[in-house]
Amino acid sequence: MIKIVICEDEKDQQELLKLYIFKIFDELSIEYELKIFNSGEELLKIYSNDTDIILLDIQMGKINGMNTARQIRELDKKVDIIFITSLIEYVLEGYEVRAYRYLIKPIKYDNFKNNILNCIKDISIQNKYIIVKEQGNRIKLDINEITYIEVQKETITIHTLSKYYKINETMKNIEKEINCNRFYRCHKSFLVNLEQVKRIKQYVAILENSEEVPISRHRFKETKDKFFDLIEEKLC
Repeated sequence: MIKIVICEDEKDQQELLKLYIFKIFDELSIEYELKIFNSGEELLKIYSNDTDIILLDIQMGKINGMNTARQIRELDKKVDIIFITSLIEYVLEGYEVRAYRYLIKPIKYDNFKNNILNCIKDISIQNKYIIVKEQGNRIKLDINEITYIEVQKETITIHTLSKYYKINETMKNIEKEINCNRFYRCHKSFLVNLEQVKRIKQYVAILENSEEVPISRHRFKETKDKFFDLIEEKLC
């Protein structure tokens, strides 16, 4: 079940998005739940953090879509926010709230469908976990909570948003277990979650939590390319 929210104050746009969603999910034979809100205030009042996708108009009344997204991010770090706008100028500002995609009005069905399909694919990744053993205990880790992984001799340290875990494993096996192109081996001793990278400077990735992950000289260009490919993908 994919839970979708439309937050849009124009009735014709609501109906268009509703029609597109019905058509896509009917073709895919995937169950979905759709809720429609006319304003950011209305959405925030009863927001549920089990929402998967928000289609959010930027240009709305008292609380515009960007400010609505900022408040949602305080409640929900995982939901995919797709901004709807007629003004491209909001794109860079949207990176602050980790916007998933942008749809420029007038919205074309094929473009909308491609974005929704990519979103559904990423939701399956968001729901992915790995099991690790630390001091005899089996621990279930959400891969999206992992910021980076480092190896020192025979010890792997998995850094997450809240704590870290030390396990006896090989980096090769961890990479195979995660199996997600959002993670990149930026250094022989470091595997970084590109979703958690805020910016890249010379041979260092700066994470959202301000931690720094080294990038080897010979992997610097490819790490940068992977990072910017991810950003461009979100802006399509």
